[in-house]
Amino acid sequence: MMQIASEQLIALLIFVLTYVLLATEYREATIATMTGVAALWAFGVLTPKEMISYVDLSAIGLLFGMMIIVGALREARFFRWVGVYVANVCRCRPMHLLVALTLMTAGLSALLDNVTTVLFMVTVTIDIAEMVKLDPRPYILSEIVASNIGGIATLIGDPPNIMIATATGLSFLDFLVNMGPISLIALTVSLLYFWKKSMRNMKKAEARQLGLEAVTIAGLEAKLDLRLLLTGLVTLVVAVVLFSLQDVIGIYPTVVALAAAVVLLFVGGPKMPEILNDVEWSTLIFFASLFVIVGGLEKTGWMNLVAQTMSPLVSGNRALGLTAVLWVFSFVSAILNNIPLAAAFIPVLRGLESVSGLNVSPFWWALAAGTGLGGNGTIIGTSSNVIAIGLARARGVRITFFEFAKIGMVILILTTLVANLIFLLKLWL
Repeated sequence: MMQIASEQLIALLIFVLTYVLLATEYREATIATMTGVAALWAFGVLTPKEMISYVDLSAIGLLFGMMIIVGALREARFFRWVGVYVANVCRCRPMHLLVALTLMTAGLSALLDNVTTVLFMVTVTIDIAEMVKLDPRPYILSEIVASNIGGIATLIGDPPNIMIATATGLSFLDFLVNMGPISLIALTVSLLYFWKKSMRNMKKAEARQLGLEAVTIAGLEAKLDLRLLLTGLVTLVVAVVLFSLQDVIGIYPTVVALAAAVVLLFVGGPKMPEILNDVEWSTLIFFASLFVIVGGLEKTGWMNLVAQTMSPLVSGNRALGLTAVLWVFSFVSAILNNIPLAAAFIPVLRGLESVSGLNVSPFWWALAAGTGLGGNGTIIGTSSNVIAIGLARARGVRITFFEFAKIGMVILILTTLVANLIFLLKLWL
């Protein structure tokens, strides 16, 4: 009994300390989680065999496959070309540009990972802003928000969604039907907020362009690798179609993503070995390590304890319980990175189903919505937030923690309210 209590305490301390390292960025995320894994092994909480059993290979495989596809499109300079093309279609009019870049970011985030999307959108946005002398900060903030909101719409759009899907068997179509409307309405609300907040300054910027027949960018055209672009786009489209037909053909998304990646590597041409080398291996190691750390909590009984504590809440008034869970997930995601939060609560919800005997499917959607929308609250809410702000700072565009939170928390409240109303409406219907 003493040994079990000791292991429980050690597992909890390792989890908390790892979280602190992730939140403070005292050490790089992958190094922090690997250190936690090493500590679990050193203190005898988990054996190597148990560690491997807790790693969700389906989630890792799906991420890897999508990284290959995204890497091919990146190497073909697809994202940069699209960004410049959209800017030129808008003639770089400030308000038109805000809408176009925001919608483009949301669309890309629904089909690709958030980090890749913001990396290229922020780079292109700053290039455009420098060329036509616009303040890039409203655009960057709107793109960050759009990437998180767009990401919740599909199974492959946001890492927590991938983790939830592989844990529950929910399909691409399930996510699109349940999260798509929330994403669309939340995006509309956030875009209207940015429009109203930025209207005065953007009208002044647009007034400076009066008299110009058209403002276009001539120096940023991207030379496309047409072979790689065509191969990458065909692979992506086929993969997304197969994702959406999962319920019909019975092929899991992980299998589709890995098969697509293998085909692309085989036929993509001479650049594919370089793309394979550029896969974000540290991100995959981070996810695997995170699964192991949460596995330590699961093995020592913490997840079952949390599930038992939550059981009275969800087994009483369903509407009240769903509302409470959604807002807790959302606000906690603003403070703690949403990926470890999702990893921690997936086994809790599993345990909740077995403890209470209730259908907890609405709470899976609450977890997906809360971790996605809540990530907009602060800079540290999602990995894509941190990367986007860091990239902007490296280019001389400084967005402070307070400046981000002042807008992000308003967006968090507005969009979580949207999700809450939709969930309650579905319950009542």
